[in-house]
Amino acid sequence: MLEEKIGHDTTPKRLRLTAILTSLIGGILILCLKIYAAKIADSSALRSDALESTVNVLAAAFGLGSLIFAEKPADKDHPYGHGKIEYFAQAFEGGLISLAGFLILIDTLIRVFHPSPMDELGLGLKLSVFAGALNGLLGLLIYVTGKKYHSQILIADGIHLITDLVTSLVLGVGLVVVLLTGWTWLDPILAIGVSLFLFSTGFKLVQHSSNALLDAENPTLITKIVGFLNEIPRRSVITAHELKAQQFGRDTHVDLHVVVPEYLSIKDAHDESDRFAADLSQKLGHGSVVHTHIDPCEREYCSECSFLECPIRANTFQGLKTFSSDSVTKMGTH
Repeated sequence: MLEEKIGHDTTPKRLRLTAILTSLIGGILILCLKIYAAKIADSSALRSDALESTVNVLAAAFGLGSLIFAEKPADKDHPYGHGKIEYFAQAFEGGLISLAGFLILIDTLIRVFHPSPMDELGLGLKLSVFAGALNGLLGLLIYVTGKKYHSQILIADGIHLITDLVTSLVLGVGLVVVLLTGWTWLDPILAIGVSLFLFSTGFKLVQHSSNALLDAENPTLITKIVGFLNEIPRRSVITAHELKAQQFGRDTHVDLHVVVPEYLSIKDAHDESDRFAADLSQKLGHGSVVHTHIDPCEREYCSECSFLECPIRANTFQGLKTFSSDSVTKMGTH
C-alpha cells in the first residue's frame, strides 16, 4: 500500500480561526440588538428571532473549540487526523437549531393563551431587520471562507446565519402587515412559522453530518475524484478500481486499486503507483491522503493498455477507456 500526502498551509488555518471568531463576536453583538428589539416591542415573532440568534452564539462558541481541535495534525491516537470533529460540530449546531425551533413553539403557544399588548413594534421591527441584515452579511463571509478552505464548521455556521437573514426578512414583512392592519393574531403565526423552518434546517444539518460520520458514500466526492483521474497521465497505469473515499473535515482520504502490466518489476510498479497517487493527491489538495494497492493486469486489459512495447500482450490496443463512477468503484477480482 502506497501513500501520498499534501501538507497543510498555516495561512488558511489563521483565516478559518479568524472567521469563526468574527462569527462569535458578531453574533454576540447582534444577539444583544435583537433582545433589545424583542423587549421593547413585546412581540412573539421578534422573541423567536432573538432566540435563534442565541443559537448562533452557542454554535459559534462550540465551533471555535472544534476548529482548534480539527487543526491538530494526525497523531498515534488519531492516525486519520482530527477533521471529523467538524461533523460533530455541524450535528451539534443542527441540534441547537431544532431545539430553538421547539423553544420558540412552546413560548409562542404560552403567549397565545396569555397574550400581552405589543408596544414599540415599529422601532423593534427596524432594529430586528437591521440585525438580520448584519447576520446575512456575516453569514455570507463565513460561508465563502468555509467553501474556500473546506471547513464544514464554517459552512454550517454560514448557512445558519444566512438562514437567520431569511427569517428576519420574512418576519419583517409579516410584522409590517401587523402594523398596517392591526392583525395582532398574525404575530404568533409568524413565530410558529419560524419554529417549523428551524426544525427543517436543523434536521438537514444533522442528517448531513450523520451521513459523513457513518462514512456514507458521497456521490459528489466520487464524481470529483473520477474527473481528476481522467485528467492524470496514466503512463503504465492501465486502469483503476475499488475506489473508496472519505471526507475527514477538510481532508480527503482515498483508497484505490491501480492495475499495472504484470511484467513490471516490484520497484517499477511501486514507483508508477506512487506517481499516480501523488498526482491525484495534488489534484485533491488541502491535506489529501491517497492509498494505492497494486494489481497485476493478468492480460485482462490488453485492449485498453497503451503500453505498446508490452512483451506479453495478448490482444491489440483499441484505446483508453474513460473512467466513470461505476468503473472506478467496481470491486475487482485481484
